[in-house]
Amino acid sequence: MAEEITIEMIKNSYQKPFEEQIIFNLEQLNYRFYRLTKIDTTKENNKKEYLMIFDSFIALFRALFLEKGQKQYSVQNYYREKGKDEIVKKIDDYLNSKIFSWCDKSIRDVLKFIADKFVCHIDPISREDLATANFYMSHLSNPYTKNNLREIVENISQIMNKF
Repeated sequence: MAEEITIEMIKNSYQKPFEEQIIFNLEQLNYRFYRLTKIDTTKENNKKEYLMIFDSFIALFRALFLEKGQKQYSVQNYYREKGKDEIVKKIDDYLNSKIFSWCDKSIRDVLKFIADKFVCHIDPISREDLATANFYMSHLSNPYTKNNLREIVENISQIMNKF
């Protein structure tokens, strides 16, 4: 006799690919970040490679952490599926925290601005947009500033690893 398909079986079959995709994408994100940190940007011939990997990292980071839709395979949706809303709140609270002490821009605002204006979309930009993006990118890549890219990745990793 054939086994009856239950709602629980459907949920489990949905979660398995979701979990596998999240794991794969997080491994890719970590690899891209690792590659990014190994590039010496003081050498002119490395700048294009840095930008290529930075763009790749930002696009995946956006998909994993900055998407709000319920159908995306975002990290927050993964934890929602697992019933771990406290992790979702901590990740979102962190991403919504101020990136600079002197203005109201959040980490999410800065990363989405770069991703949406320069990586994921080809939007019309002004000189001010370009200057803003260059400022944000220099801040993110500076190892001596608070809320640089390394610190952001480490803080999100710590949130995810606490549970």
